[in-house]
Amino acid sequence: APALFEVFRATADIRMAYATFAVLWRVAFAKNCQDGAVSQHRFPYQSFKGALNASWKAKKLWQLLDRRIARPEYRSAPCKGLRTLVVGAGPCGLRAAIELRLLGAEVVVVDRRVHFSRINQLHLWAWCGEELKALGARILEPPPSNFGANPDLLHVSISDLQKLLFKVALLLGVEVLLGTDFVCTEWNAADAQWQARLQPASASSMSLAEGLSGEVSPVSNAGGAAGISAVIVANGFGSSIGQTHGLQVVETQSLRQENAIGLVCNFKRSNGSAERNVRSFSMAAQFYMPLFMKLLASTGAELENMVYTKGQASHYFVMTPTHRCLIDAGVIMDRTYKPLLGPENIDREKLDAFIRKVTSFQFKDGEPAVLDAATEDLSPAKKSVEYADSGPRLFDFSKMRRHTEALAFVSPSAPADGEDEEGPNDLLVAVVGDALIEPFWPEGLGIVRGFFSVLDAGSAIAAWAGGASQTVTRRHLESAYQHLKTVGAATRSSVLKEDESAYALDPASRYRQFRIE
Repeated sequence: APALFEVFRATADIRMAYATFAVLWRVAFAKNCQDGAVSQHRFPYQSFKGALNASWKAKKLWQLLDRRIARPEYRSAPCKGLRTLVVGAGPCGLRAAIELRLLGAEVVVVDRRVHFSRINQLHLWAWCGEELKALGARILEPPPSNFGANPDLLHVSISDLQKLLFKVALLLGVEVLLGTDFVCTEWNAADAQWQARLQPASASSMSLAEGLSGEVSPVSNAGGAAGISAVIVANGFGSSIGQTHGLQVVETQSLRQENAIGLVCNFKRSNGSAERNVRSFSMAAQFYMPLFMKLLASTGAELENMVYTKGQASHYFVMTPTHRCLIDAGVIMDRTYKPLLGPENIDREKLDAFIRKVTSFQFKDGEPAVLDAATEDLSPAKKSVEYADSGPRLFDFSKMRRHTEALAFVSPSAPADGEDEEGPNDLLVAVVGDALIEPFWPEGLGIVRGFFSVLDAGSAIAAWAGGASQTVTRRHLESAYQHLKTVGAATRSSVLKEDESAYALDPASRYRQFRIE
Protein backbone atom coordinates (compact mmCIF):
# COMPACT_ATOMS: atom_id res chain seq x y z
CA ALA A 1 0.00 0.00 0.00
CA PRO A 2 2.77 2.58 0.73
CA ALA A 3 4.26 1.92 -2.71
CA LEU A 4 0.82 2.29 -4.28
CA PHE A 5 0.28 5.60 -2.55
CA GLU A 6 3.66 6.78 -3.81
CA VAL A 7 2.49 6.06 -7.37
CA PHE A 8 -0.71 8.05 -6.73
CA ARG A 9 1.26 10.91 -5.17
CA ALA A 10 3.79 11.28 -7.99
CA THR A 11 2.00 10.26 -11.17
CA ALA A 12 1.14 12.80 -13.85
CA ASP A 13 -1.09 10.23 -15.58
CA ILE A 14 -4.78 10.79 -14.80
CA ARG A 15 -5.67 7.16 -15.53
CA MET A 16 -3.03 6.00 -13.09
CA ALA A 17 -4.23 8.43 -10.43
CA TYR A 18 -7.80 7.12 -10.81
CA ALA A 19 -6.68 3.49 -10.69
CA THR A 20 -4.34 3.76 -7.72
CA PHE A 21 -6.87 5.81 -5.76
CA ALA A 22 -9.53 3.15 -6.34
CA VAL A 23 -7.24 0.37 -5.13
CA LEU A 24 -6.12 2.39 -2.12
CA TRP A 25 -9.76 3.03 -1.25
CA ARG A 26 -10.60 -0.68 -1.40
CA VAL A 27 -7.58 -1.61 0.72
CA ALA A 28 -8.33 1.08 3.29
CA PHE A 29 -12.04 0.21 3.36
CA ALA A 30 -11.31 -3.47 4.01
CA LYS A 31 -8.81 -2.63 6.74
CA ASN A 32 -11.14 -0.15 8.42
CA CYS A 33 -14.03 -2.62 8.27
CA GLN A 34 -11.89 -5.03 10.25
CA ASP A 35 -11.14 -2.30 12.77
CA GLY A 36 -14.71 -0.96 12.91
CA ALA A 37 -13.51 2.54 11.98
CA VAL A 38 -15.35 3.23 8.71
CA SER A 39 -18.13 5.35 10.17
CA GLN A 40 -15.65 7.74 11.76
CA HIS A 41 -14.38 9.13 8.47
CA ARG A 42 -15.81 12.10 6.56
CA PHE A 43 -13.17 11.99 3.84
CA PRO A 44 -11.37 9.16 2.02
CA TYR A 45 -7.93 10.38 3.03
CA GLN A 46 -8.87 9.77 6.67
CA SER A 47 -9.42 6.11 5.83
CA PHE A 48 -6.02 6.02 4.16
CA LYS A 49 -4.40 7.67 7.15
CA GLY A 50 -5.64 5.02 9.53
CA ALA A 51 -5.17 1.98 7.32
CA LEU A 52 -1.89 2.52 5.47
CA ASN A 53 1.66 2.44 6.70
CA ALA A 54 2.38 5.88 5.34
CA SER A 55 5.63 7.50 4.28
CA TRP A 56 6.71 10.83 5.71
CA LYS A 57 5.34 12.57 2.64
CA ALA A 58 1.93 10.98 3.15
CA LYS A 59 1.98 11.90 6.84
CA LYS A 60 2.83 15.49 5.93
CA LEU A 61 -0.08 15.55 3.49
CA TRP A 62 -2.47 14.18 6.13
CA GLN A 63 -1.32 16.92 8.50
CA LEU A 64 -2.05 19.61 5.91
CA LEU A 65 -5.51 18.24 5.19
CA ASP A 66 -6.25 17.77 8.91
CA ARG A 67 -5.31 21.39 9.47
CA ARG A 68 -7.63 22.51 6.68
CA ILE A 69 -10.71 20.54 7.79
CA ALA A 70 -10.19 21.75 11.38
CA ARG A 71 -10.90 25.36 10.39
CA PRO A 72 -14.03 26.72 12.11
CA GLU A 73 -15.95 27.20 8.85
CA TYR A 74 -15.64 23.49 7.97
CA ARG A 75 -15.87 21.84 11.35
CA SER A 76 -19.68 21.66 11.47
CA ALA A 77 -20.08 20.73 7.76
CA PRO A 78 -22.74 23.41 7.13
CA CYS A 79 -23.54 22.04 3.66
CA LYS A 80 -24.00 18.43 4.77
CA GLY A 81 -26.53 16.69 2.55
CA LEU A 82 -26.38 19.36 -0.17
CA ARG A 83 -25.81 17.64 -3.50
CA THR A 84 -23.88 19.92 -5.83
CA LEU A 85 -22.88 19.68 -9.48
CA VAL A 86 -19.77 21.53 -10.68
CA VAL A 87 -19.57 22.04 -14.44
CA GLY A 88 -15.94 22.31 -15.49
CA ALA A 89 -12.79 20.58 -14.20
CA GLY A 90 -10.46 23.50 -14.75
CA PRO A 91 -8.53 24.97 -11.82
CA CYS A 92 -11.50 26.95 -10.49
CA GLY A 93 -13.99 24.13 -10.98
CA LEU A 94 -11.83 21.68 -9.05
CA ARG A 95 -11.09 24.30 -6.40
CA ALA A 96 -14.84 24.88 -6.03
CA ALA A 97 -15.41 21.15 -5.66
CA ILE A 98 -12.79 20.99 -2.92
CA GLU A 99 -14.33 23.93 -1.09
CA LEU A 100 -17.86 22.55 -1.20
CA ARG A 101 -16.67 19.12 -0.13
CA LEU A 102 -14.88 20.69 2.85
CA LEU A 103 -18.19 22.35 3.72
CA GLY A 104 -19.84 18.93 3.78
CA ALA A 105 -21.61 18.90 0.40
CA GLU A 106 -21.78 15.88 -1.89
CA VAL A 107 -19.98 17.02 -5.04
CA VAL A 108 -19.89 15.75 -8.62
CA VAL A 109 -17.65 17.43 -11.22
CA VAL A 110 -18.26 16.99 -14.94
CA ASP A 111 -16.10 18.12 -17.85
CA ARG A 112 -16.32 17.35 -21.55
CA ARG A 113 -12.56 17.10 -21.89
CA VAL A 114 -10.65 13.91 -21.18
CA HIS A 115 -7.23 15.55 -20.94
CA PHE A 116 -5.45 17.80 -18.50
CA SER A 117 -3.03 18.98 -21.14
CA ARG A 118 -2.84 22.78 -21.27
CA ILE A 119 0.80 23.74 -20.79
CA ASN A 120 0.32 27.52 -20.73
CA GLN A 121 1.73 29.03 -17.56
CA LEU A 122 -0.37 30.85 -14.97
CA HIS A 123 1.10 33.75 -13.03
CA LEU A 124 0.22 33.32 -9.36
CA TRP A 125 -0.04 35.94 -6.66
CA ALA A 126 1.77 35.03 -3.44
CA TRP A 127 -1.44 34.12 -1.61
CA CYS A 128 -2.35 31.62 -4.35
CA GLY A 129 1.02 29.94 -3.98
CA GLU A 130 0.62 29.61 -0.21
CA GLU A 131 -2.94 28.34 -0.65
CA LEU A 132 -1.75 25.60 -3.01
CA LYS A 133 1.05 24.59 -0.66
CA ALA A 134 -1.51 24.32 2.15
CA LEU A 135 -3.51 21.94 -0.05
CA GLY A 136 -0.54 19.71 -0.79
CA ALA A 137 1.63 21.30 -3.49
CA ARG A 138 5.27 20.25 -3.01
CA ILE A 139 4.02 16.89 -1.73
CA LEU A 140 1.56 15.84 -4.43
CA GLU A 141 3.06 16.00 -7.91
CA PRO A 142 2.70 17.60 -10.37
CA PRO A 143 3.58 20.44 -10.04
CA PRO A 144 7.16 19.42 -9.21
CA SER A 145 8.37 19.38 -5.63
CA ASN A 146 10.23 22.67 -6.18
CA PHE A 147 6.97 24.54 -6.82
CA GLY A 148 7.33 28.17 -5.78
CA ALA A 149 11.13 28.10 -5.78
CA ASN A 150 11.53 30.31 -8.87
CA PRO A 151 12.79 33.65 -7.50
CA ASP A 152 11.70 35.54 -10.62
CA LEU A 153 8.08 34.55 -11.10
CA LEU A 154 5.60 32.40 -9.18
CA HIS A 155 3.90 30.28 -11.80
CA VAL A 156 2.37 26.90 -12.59
CA SER A 157 1.11 25.30 -15.78
CA ILE A 158 -2.65 24.90 -16.12
CA SER A 159 -2.38 21.12 -16.45
CA ASP A 160 -0.12 20.76 -13.40
CA LEU A 161 -2.54 22.83 -11.33
CA GLN A 162 -5.47 20.71 -12.50
CA LYS A 163 -3.68 17.47 -11.64
CA LEU A 164 -2.84 18.74 -8.15
CA LEU A 165 -6.40 19.85 -7.42
CA PHE A 166 -7.80 16.67 -9.00
CA LYS A 167 -5.84 14.52 -6.54
CA VAL A 168 -6.90 16.66 -3.58
CA ALA A 169 -10.51 16.43 -4.75
CA LEU A 170 -10.32 12.62 -4.85
CA LEU A 171 -8.79 12.49 -1.38
CA LEU A 172 -11.70 14.58 -0.07
CA GLY A 173 -14.37 12.46 -1.74
CA VAL A 174 -15.29 14.42 -4.87
CA GLU A 175 -16.63 12.39 -7.81
CA VAL A 176 -15.00 13.54 -11.06
CA LEU A 177 -16.53 12.52 -14.41
CA LEU A 178 -14.42 13.45 -17.41
CA GLY A 179 -15.58 13.01 -20.98
CA THR A 180 -19.02 14.12 -19.85
CA ASP A 181 -21.10 16.93 -21.31
CA PHE A 182 -23.51 18.98 -19.24
CA VAL A 183 -26.74 19.37 -21.21
CA CYS A 184 -29.21 21.14 -18.92
CA THR A 185 -30.93 21.12 -15.56
CA GLU A 186 -34.55 20.06 -15.31
CA TRP A 187 -37.17 19.67 -12.63
CA ASN A 188 -38.39 16.09 -12.15
CA ALA A 189 -41.95 16.58 -10.95
CA ALA A 190 -42.48 12.87 -10.30
CA ASP A 191 -39.62 12.71 -7.80
CA ALA A 192 -39.90 16.38 -6.77
CA GLN A 193 -36.21 17.07 -7.36
CA TRP A 194 -33.80 18.79 -9.70
CA GLN A 195 -31.62 16.73 -11.97
CA ALA A 196 -28.87 17.51 -14.43
CA ARG A 197 -28.99 15.88 -17.79
CA LEU A 198 -25.55 14.64 -18.84
CA GLN A 199 -24.25 12.82 -21.90
CA PRO A 200 -20.94 11.37 -23.09
CA ALA A 201 -18.92 14.11 -24.75
CA SER A 202 -18.53 13.96 -28.51
CA ALA A 203 -15.15 13.08 -29.98
CA SER A 204 -14.82 16.61 -31.37
CA SER A 205 -15.35 18.28 -27.99
CA MET A 206 -12.94 15.86 -26.33
CA SER A 207 -10.21 16.95 -28.73
CA LEU A 208 -10.51 20.65 -27.91
CA ALA A 209 -7.79 20.51 -25.26
CA GLU A 210 -4.97 22.96 -25.88
CA GLY A 211 -1.33 22.03 -25.90
CA LEU A 212 0.20 18.60 -25.56
CA SER A 213 -1.88 15.46 -25.83
CA GLY A 214 -2.56 14.16 -22.34
CA GLU A 215 -3.89 11.07 -20.63
CA VAL A 216 -7.38 9.74 -21.18
CA SER A 217 -9.46 9.30 -18.05
CA PRO A 218 -12.35 6.92 -17.55
CA VAL A 219 -15.39 8.29 -19.37
CA SER A 220 -18.49 8.38 -17.22
CA ASN A 221 -21.63 6.42 -17.86
CA ALA A 222 -23.30 9.75 -18.36
CA GLY A 223 -27.05 9.99 -18.07
CA GLY A 224 -27.91 12.31 -15.26
CA ALA A 225 -27.20 13.55 -11.76
CA ALA A 226 -30.34 13.51 -9.65
CA GLY A 227 -31.30 15.28 -6.46
CA ILE A 228 -29.06 18.30 -6.96
CA SER A 229 -29.58 21.48 -4.95
CA ALA A 230 -26.87 23.66 -6.46
CA VAL A 231 -24.95 24.04 -9.73
CA ILE A 232 -21.55 25.73 -9.92
CA VAL A 233 -20.73 27.06 -13.39
CA ALA A 234 -16.96 26.85 -13.89
CA ASN A 235 -16.50 25.94 -17.54
CA GLY A 236 -14.55 29.04 -18.57
CA PHE A 237 -15.21 32.31 -20.33
CA GLY A 238 -17.73 32.02 -23.10
CA SER A 239 -19.90 29.81 -20.90
CA SER A 240 -23.63 30.19 -21.56
CA ILE A 241 -24.88 28.10 -18.63
CA GLY A 242 -25.37 31.11 -16.37
CA GLN A 243 -27.43 32.83 -19.06
CA THR A 244 -29.70 29.79 -19.49
CA HIS A 245 -30.44 30.07 -15.77
CA GLY A 246 -31.37 33.75 -15.87
CA LEU A 247 -28.03 35.49 -15.34
CA GLN A 248 -26.95 38.29 -17.65
CA VAL A 249 -23.59 38.82 -19.35
CA VAL A 250 -22.06 42.13 -20.47
CA GLU A 251 -19.00 43.01 -22.52
CA THR A 252 -16.81 45.89 -21.48
CA GLN A 253 -15.17 47.74 -24.36
CA SER A 254 -11.55 48.88 -24.26
CA LEU A 255 -11.00 52.64 -24.39
CA ARG A 256 -8.51 52.18 -27.21
CA GLN A 257 -9.73 52.28 -30.82
CA GLU A 258 -7.58 49.48 -32.19
CA ASN A 259 -7.67 45.82 -31.22
CA ALA A 260 -5.83 44.73 -28.08
CA ILE A 261 -3.99 41.64 -29.26
CA GLY A 262 -2.32 38.89 -27.26
CA LEU A 263 0.13 36.35 -28.66
CA VAL A 264 1.00 33.11 -26.87
CA CYS A 265 3.57 30.46 -27.78
CA ASN A 266 5.39 27.54 -26.19
CA PHE A 267 8.80 26.30 -27.37
CA LYS A 268 10.07 22.90 -26.30
CA ARG A 269 12.61 22.75 -23.49
CA SER A 270 15.91 21.08 -24.32
CA ASN A 271 17.10 21.15 -20.69
CA GLY A 272 20.64 21.79 -21.86
CA SER A 273 23.43 23.88 -20.35
CA ALA A 274 22.64 27.07 -22.31
CA GLU A 275 19.02 27.05 -21.10
CA ARG A 276 20.19 27.15 -17.50
CA ASN A 277 21.36 30.71 -18.06
CA VAL A 278 17.90 32.12 -18.86
CA ARG A 279 15.43 33.23 -16.23
CA SER A 280 11.76 34.16 -16.26
CA PHE A 281 10.88 37.83 -16.64
CA SER A 282 7.94 40.19 -17.08
CA MET A 283 8.30 43.60 -18.72
CA ALA A 284 6.04 46.45 -19.83
CA ALA A 285 7.03 49.02 -22.46
CA GLN A 286 6.02 51.95 -20.26
CA PHE A 287 8.76 51.00 -17.78
CA TYR A 288 11.38 49.77 -20.28
CA MET A 289 10.83 52.15 -23.19
CA PRO A 290 14.47 52.25 -24.50
CA LEU A 291 14.61 48.44 -24.54
CA PHE A 292 11.28 48.11 -26.35
CA MET A 293 12.31 50.78 -28.87
CA LYS A 294 15.47 48.77 -29.54
CA LEU A 295 13.31 45.68 -30.01
CA LEU A 296 11.17 47.55 -32.54
CA ALA A 297 14.19 48.78 -34.47
CA SER A 298 15.84 45.36 -34.69
CA THR A 299 12.80 43.09 -35.21
CA GLY A 300 9.91 45.30 -36.33
CA ALA A 301 7.91 44.09 -33.32
CA GLU A 302 6.08 46.81 -31.41
CA LEU A 303 5.12 45.28 -28.06
CA GLU A 304 3.36 46.72 -25.03
CA ASN A 305 4.06 43.79 -22.68
CA MET A 306 6.34 40.77 -22.72
CA VAL A 307 6.22 37.88 -20.26
CA TYR A 308 8.54 34.87 -20.39
CA THR A 309 8.22 31.87 -18.09
CA LYS A 310 10.69 29.01 -18.02
CA GLY A 311 8.30 26.16 -17.33
CA GLN A 312 9.02 22.49 -16.77
CA ALA A 313 7.79 21.49 -20.23
CA SER A 314 8.25 24.63 -22.29
CA HIS A 315 9.55 28.13 -22.77
CA TYR A 316 6.27 30.02 -22.44
CA PHE A 317 5.86 33.48 -23.98
CA VAL A 318 2.89 35.80 -23.90
CA MET A 319 3.15 39.25 -25.47
CA THR A 320 0.96 42.08 -26.74
CA PRO A 321 1.96 43.17 -30.24
CA THR A 322 0.19 46.11 -31.85
CA HIS A 323 -2.02 45.31 -34.80
CA ARG A 324 0.05 47.78 -36.84
CA CYS A 325 3.28 45.80 -36.48
CA LEU A 326 1.49 42.51 -37.28
CA ILE A 327 0.12 44.08 -40.46
CA ASP A 328 3.56 45.44 -41.40
CA ALA A 329 5.07 41.98 -40.83
CA GLY A 330 2.45 40.38 -43.06
CA VAL A 331 1.07 38.27 -40.21
CA ILE A 332 -2.35 39.91 -40.62
CA MET A 333 -3.09 39.74 -44.33
CA ASP A 334 -6.08 42.09 -44.62
CA ARG A 335 -6.46 44.95 -42.13
CA THR A 336 -10.15 45.36 -43.03
CA TYR A 337 -11.09 41.72 -42.53
CA LYS A 338 -13.62 40.81 -39.82
CA PRO A 339 -12.76 39.23 -37.50
CA LEU A 340 -9.26 40.62 -37.79
CA LEU A 341 -7.65 37.57 -36.17
CA GLY A 342 -9.71 34.98 -38.01
CA PRO A 343 -7.45 32.00 -38.89
CA GLU A 344 -8.02 32.57 -42.60
CA ASN A 345 -6.58 36.10 -42.19
CA ILE A 346 -3.35 34.98 -40.51
CA ASP A 347 -0.21 33.98 -42.42
CA ARG A 348 1.12 31.16 -40.22
CA GLU A 349 4.61 31.17 -41.74
CA LYS A 350 5.04 34.89 -41.17
CA LEU A 351 3.63 34.53 -37.65
CA ASP A 352 6.28 31.89 -36.96
CA ALA A 353 9.01 34.17 -38.32
CA PHE A 354 7.71 37.09 -36.24
CA ILE A 355 7.78 35.04 -33.03
CA ARG A 356 11.26 33.68 -33.66
CA LYS A 357 12.60 37.21 -34.18
CA VAL A 358 11.09 38.42 -30.91
CA THR A 359 12.23 35.43 -28.85
CA SER A 360 15.74 35.73 -30.31
CA PHE A 361 16.01 39.27 -28.94
CA GLN A 362 18.09 39.74 -25.77
CA PHE A 363 15.73 41.24 -23.21
CA LYS A 364 18.03 40.94 -20.18
CA ASP A 365 21.66 41.99 -19.88
CA GLY A 366 23.98 39.16 -18.95
CA GLU A 367 21.56 36.49 -20.20
CA PRO A 368 21.26 35.05 -23.69
CA ALA A 369 18.10 35.44 -25.75
CA VAL A 370 15.80 32.57 -24.85
CA LEU A 371 15.45 31.09 -28.33
CA ASP A 372 19.21 31.45 -28.94
CA ALA A 373 19.90 29.45 -25.76
CA ALA A 374 17.37 26.78 -26.70
CA THR A 375 18.88 26.59 -30.21
CA GLU A 376 22.39 26.21 -28.82
CA ASP A 377 21.26 23.16 -26.87
CA LEU A 378 19.72 21.43 -29.89
CA SER A 379 21.10 18.11 -31.08
CA PRO A 380 22.88 18.22 -34.46
CA ALA A 381 19.97 16.37 -36.06
CA LYS A 382 17.53 19.19 -35.36
CA LYS A 383 17.49 22.42 -37.35
CA SER A 384 15.30 24.61 -35.16
CA VAL A 385 13.50 24.63 -31.84
CA GLU A 386 10.04 23.10 -32.14
CA TYR A 387 6.85 24.26 -30.53
CA ALA A 388 5.78 22.29 -27.48
CA ASP A 389 2.14 22.35 -28.53
CA SER A 390 0.06 22.96 -31.65
CA GLY A 391 1.74 26.31 -32.25
CA PRO A 392 1.31 30.03 -31.48
CA ARG A 393 -2.12 31.55 -30.86
CA LEU A 394 -3.37 35.10 -31.33
CA PHE A 395 -6.31 36.38 -29.33
CA ASP A 396 -8.23 39.64 -29.06
CA PHE A 397 -8.82 41.01 -25.57
CA SER A 398 -10.30 44.35 -26.64
CA LYS A 399 -13.57 43.32 -25.01
CA MET A 400 -13.82 41.71 -21.58
CA ARG A 401 -16.80 39.54 -20.76
CA ARG A 402 -18.36 39.24 -17.31
CA HIS A 403 -21.60 38.32 -15.59
CA THR A 404 -23.58 41.14 -14.02
CA GLU A 405 -24.45 38.87 -11.07
CA ALA A 406 -22.80 35.77 -9.68
CA LEU A 407 -25.82 33.89 -8.38
CA ALA A 408 -29.42 33.05 -9.29
CA PHE A 409 -32.20 30.92 -7.85
CA VAL A 410 -34.26 28.97 -10.35
CA SER A 411 -37.80 27.94 -9.47
CA PRO A 412 -39.36 24.70 -10.76
CA SER A 413 -42.21 26.84 -12.06
CA ALA A 414 -43.17 30.49 -12.16
CA PRO A 415 -44.74 31.55 -8.83
CA ALA A 416 -48.44 32.26 -8.90
CA ASP A 417 -49.75 35.71 -8.09
CA GLY A 418 -49.47 36.39 -4.40
CA GLU A 419 -47.05 33.52 -3.74
CA ASP A 420 -43.69 34.00 -2.08
CA GLU A 421 -41.03 34.01 -4.78
CA GLU A 422 -38.72 31.91 -2.60
CA GLY A 423 -39.64 28.26 -2.90
CA PRO A 424 -38.22 25.32 -0.94
CA ASN A 425 -37.31 23.54 -4.19
CA ASP A 426 -35.47 26.41 -5.89
CA LEU A 427 -32.12 25.53 -7.48
CA LEU A 428 -29.08 27.66 -6.62
CA VAL A 429 -26.84 28.48 -9.60
CA ALA A 430 -23.51 30.24 -8.97
CA VAL A 431 -20.84 31.25 -11.50
CA VAL A 432 -17.12 31.25 -10.65
CA GLY A 433 -13.72 31.70 -12.26
CA ASP A 434 -13.29 32.80 -15.87
CA ALA A 435 -16.97 32.03 -16.52
CA LEU A 436 -17.83 34.79 -14.05
CA ILE A 437 -15.32 37.41 -15.10
CA GLU A 438 -12.82 37.14 -17.93
CA PRO A 439 -9.23 37.43 -16.68
CA PHE A 440 -6.90 40.28 -17.53
CA TRP A 441 -3.79 38.22 -18.13
CA PRO A 442 -1.07 40.96 -17.97
CA GLU A 443 -1.79 41.31 -14.22
CA GLY A 444 -2.06 37.59 -13.47
CA LEU A 445 -5.62 38.02 -12.23
CA GLY A 446 -7.14 34.78 -13.52
CA ILE A 447 -6.35 32.45 -10.63
CA VAL A 448 -6.46 34.92 -7.73
CA ARG A 449 -9.85 36.27 -8.81
CA GLY A 450 -10.97 32.76 -9.69
CA PHE A 451 -10.08 31.35 -6.27
CA PHE A 452 -11.62 34.35 -4.51
CA SER A 453 -14.83 33.82 -6.50
CA VAL A 454 -14.86 30.20 -5.35
CA LEU A 455 -14.53 31.22 -1.70
CA ASP A 456 -17.18 33.93 -2.13
CA ALA A 457 -19.62 31.45 -3.66
CA GLY A 458 -18.84 28.83 -1.01
CA SER A 459 -19.48 31.37 1.73
CA ALA A 460 -22.87 32.31 0.25
CA ILE A 461 -23.87 28.67 -0.28
CA ALA A 462 -22.91 27.81 3.30
CA ALA A 463 -25.06 30.69 4.55
CA TRP A 464 -27.99 29.50 2.41
CA ALA A 465 -27.60 25.91 3.57
CA GLY A 466 -27.57 27.22 7.13
CA GLY A 467 -30.97 28.87 6.72
CA ALA A 468 -30.28 32.28 5.17
CA SER A 469 -33.02 33.50 2.85
CA GLN A 470 -32.46 33.76 -0.88
CA THR A 471 -32.46 37.54 -0.58
CA VAL A 472 -29.73 37.51 2.07
CA THR A 473 -27.75 34.91 0.10
CA ARG A 474 -27.91 37.04 -3.04
CA ARG A 475 -26.84 40.16 -1.17
CA HIS A 476 -24.00 38.22 0.46
CA LEU A 477 -22.52 37.15 -2.86
CA GLU A 478 -23.34 40.39 -4.66
CA SER A 479 -21.41 42.41 -2.08
CA ALA A 480 -18.41 40.11 -2.43
CA TYR A 481 -18.63 40.28 -6.23
CA GLN A 482 -18.58 44.07 -6.21
CA HIS A 483 -15.24 43.92 -4.39
CA LEU A 484 -13.90 41.09 -6.55
CA LYS A 485 -14.44 43.09 -9.74
CA THR A 486 -12.15 45.85 -8.44
CA VAL A 487 -9.23 43.57 -7.51
CA GLY A 488 -6.17 44.39 -9.61
CA ALA A 489 -2.44 44.94 -9.34
CA ALA A 490 -2.92 48.66 -8.74
CA THR A 491 -5.85 48.32 -6.34
CA ARG A 492 -4.94 45.28 -4.26
CA SER A 493 -3.74 47.28 -1.23
CA SER A 494 -6.93 49.34 -1.11
CA VAL A 495 -9.37 46.49 -1.83
CA LEU A 496 -7.75 43.56 0.00
CA LYS A 497 -6.69 43.22 3.60
CA GLU A 498 -2.99 43.20 4.29
CA ASP A 499 -2.72 39.94 6.29
CA GLU A 500 -2.96 37.29 3.58
CA SER A 501 -2.41 34.50 6.10
CA ALA A 502 -5.86 35.30 7.51
CA TYR A 503 -7.68 34.92 4.18
CA ALA A 504 -10.46 32.36 4.54
CA LEU A 505 -13.97 31.48 3.39
CA ASP A 506 -15.58 34.60 4.83
CA PRO A 507 -15.28 37.50 2.35
CA ALA A 508 -14.73 39.84 5.32
CA SER A 509 -11.41 38.07 5.92
CA ARG A 510 -10.21 39.23 2.49
CA TYR A 511 -12.01 42.42 1.43
CA ARG A 512 -11.42 45.57 3.46
CA GLN A 513 -14.90 47.05 3.05
CA PHE A 514 -17.05 43.92 2.83
CA ARG A 515 -20.50 44.17 4.32
CA ILE A 516 -23.87 42.77 3.32
CA GLU A 517 -26.10 45.60 2.15
